[in-house]
Amino acid sequence: MKERFWLSILISLFFGILPFRNYAQQSLELDQTLLLKTSPLALLDPETIVIQGGIEYFFSPKFSIQTELGVNGGIFKIPSGRGKNEDFNLWRSKNELKFHTNNHYWGLELFFVNKEFIRTDDYFFSSNTKIWYNKAHIDFQVLGSGLKFGKQKFISQNLLLDTFIGIGFRSRNRKITMLELSPIQEKEEEYFLSSDRYRFNGRDYIPHISVGIKVGLLPQKN
Repeated sequence: MKERFWLSILISLFFGILPFRNYAQQSLELDQTLLLKTSPLALLDPETIVIQGGIEYFFSPKFSIQTELGVNGGIFKIPSGRGKNEDFNLWRSKNELKFHTNNHYWGLELFFVNKEFIRTDDYFFSSNTKIWYNKAHIDFQVLGSGLKFGKQKFISQNLLLDTFIGIGFRSRNRKITMLELSPIQEKEEEYFLSSDRYRFNGRDYIPHISVGIKVGLLPQKN
């Protein structure tokens, strides 16, 4: 139910259903202008709370560059793990070239994610052998790129909404270092949606789909 609720909100924002019509009809007309950006949905990351923000600079009304940085509390030694993950440190960056039309934009995005944490009471495969552990240290990196289609609309004199959808590919690499072997090697498996990504060493490649919303602040506009 929650997933459907958030999806309906995003779709509504994307197609302009929300009642911001007076401002939404304004053309951005941004030239050599800086926008401050934040990503509120990063707070809902299922593994850890992420604070993410950045800037977008318009070189002309048709072309801009956006860069973002996101971190969790673990970077500052604040306990930020959930579930089986402890001492969870995460940072990520996103960089995007945007090409604007009258009502929408196309974006080319490159992103990187770095995670480092302790995982407890799980298993991984080594040479086709399932090995259960009490604790393991996991280094996990993601490098990806994609094509995005979005819309930016003013909702007040200084605030705008940036809604988008995108598709691409990502490369995931992980290194699992076992710290404490479990004395019991026959266990009933607990399934979590994100668990499989941490159950083998090495690299894999998967499709990437993004749907999201960002909030922009235009400091100079009166």
